[in-house]
Amino acid sequence: MHLLERVYYKGKNQHGLSLFWRSVVSVRRISARIYETNIPGLLEVLGGIFHEEPFEGQKAFSGAWTRVPPPVTIAQILERLIDIGILLESAIAAFQKAYRAFCLAMSNTAFLQLTIVLVSIVSRTSAIASTLLDTTSTITPYIYAVFEKLEPPKSLMNKISKRLNKINNSTKDSIEPLEATSNAQTPAPVYMDHIDEDLGLSIARSSLPSTTAALRPSPPVQPTTVPDSPPSPELPALLLIETTTPLSPPPLPPPPSQPPRAPILPKNLPAEPPAHAVPVATSTKLKKKRKKRKDEIDAIFG
Repeated sequence: MHLLERVYYKGKNQHGLSLFWRSVVSVRRISARIYETNIPGLLEVLGGIFHEEPFEGQKAFSGAWTRVPPPVTIAQILERLIDIGILLESAIAAFQKAYRAFCLAMSNTAFLQLTIVLVSIVSRTSAIASTLLDTTSTITPYIYAVFEKLEPPKSLMNKISKRLNKINNSTKDSIEPLEATSNAQTPAPVYMDHIDEDLGLSIARSSLPSTTAALRPSPPVQPTTVPDSPPSPELPALLLIETTTPLSPPPLPPPPSQPPRAPILPKNLPAEPPAHAVPVATSTKLKKKRKKRKDEIDAIFG
């Protein structure tokens, strides 16, 4: 309880708005109510009303009773134990719900250490609540038997007996559906614990649905043979299936960065003469030079 309080006050400001923190609040509230019931103190009061001397340890209760308590006091203690049993049953259900919420939050791995601590705390508190419920369920019939021996009033007797019968019927109704579901299945479950965990069930192979009947039979494959080549006698007829090879893609051109390579010619071919430029047809006649026409100045100077 003190560890839960410390974890609660340390992470309340940081995780107060988270979804898994609601489970922490619920576990803290129910754990505080169980702690306030003070079951050991209630049992000490029950043992002390049969003795005149005050309680000084367990040795004082080992002797004979020295006092007959009033039936009303025992009836109040019985009602208190019945209420505690109802609280413990609801607490176990809340602890299991919180355990599942913490396991889902653990997969996030954001606050893995915190969720591991919370899982361990809620597991321990659930185990303690189950132990307390078994203890109160065991001692309640014995206290009721002592209550009957004291010859209480009929009204008080009927009130206590009705509450006990109601609790017994509710526990039987909750156990019978569980047994009916377990017997209806062909194999028994692997784990029969009362812990509400998804552990799965072992299913026999005979109970599995047949998947082969639902599948439609595939049509037979008709073999196609090549008419040009006769089938070889070694292979059966069903294996003579025409196979086509996929066309290979055209070769990619070389990258532009590389220089073009000269083609490789075989040695047998004759060497071709190099290509020359075709001469342009021109006239072979020489043009006569025109003589300059002499003027008077040329005649003077020759």
